[in-house]
Amino acid sequence: MKRRIQIITAVLLLLTMLVPASVFGADSSVSITGGKSAKVGDTVTVTVTYRGDALGYVNGQLTYDNSKMEYLSGGSSQGDAGLVELKEYASDASGKLSFQVKFRAVDSGSVALNLETLETQNLDGDQSMGTPSASRTLRITGSQSAATDSSQEDATTEPETDASTESTEATETGETQTTESESGEPSDTADSGEESGVNFVVVGVIAAVILILIAIIAIALRRKGKK
Repeated sequence: MKRRIQIITAVLLLLTMLVPASVFGADSSVSITGGKSAKVGDTVTVTVTYRGDALGYVNGQLTYDNSKMEYLSGGSSQGDAGLVELKEYASDASGKLSFQVKFRAVDSGSVALNLETLETQNLDGDQSMGTPSASRTLRITGSQSAATDSSQEDATTEPETDASTESTEATETGETQTTESESGEPSDTADSGEESGVNFVVVGVIAAVILILIAIIAIALRRKGKK
């Protein structure tokens, strides 16, 4: 009897050694929150959150209908083809990794967001923490044409504002130039008068000097003639 117990115990220990360590690893979970409803043209933000003790790495894929929503940001890839990659390493031991994924609603209808996890690891990177999945349905109301008309109205209003602003700036600029021109004329006239006065003085001085020289020469000639 004792020998049988020993054999059973040895077999159980051997099986324990053969079973992969990942079987005993803690499982992780994932959830999708936010973005239950939206209107065409709205920006929608959904939060994908992974949780698990000692969670160290996640690699998941979020799929959506790209005919009704346009991917904006928040994932690890462009996401233009209806799939967004979500990859992240943990920076601490909080056991939580989150992604804020943003979309723009482009057409009405129901949109299914499906998350499939390809891989998870613990902080040491030596154990898998499962491949959890999650899904969420988003309801978009409104029409694409209505959003386009609203966008066109905004585009039409903006140029009118710009034209009004340019007209006001041009008027102000013209008034400023006119003021500068009017204020500049007296100054130019005054400068011209001053220069003209200076020229008359110089001419007068030169004429006086010439007359003095002529008088001196005439006196000298008279004296020489007397001798």
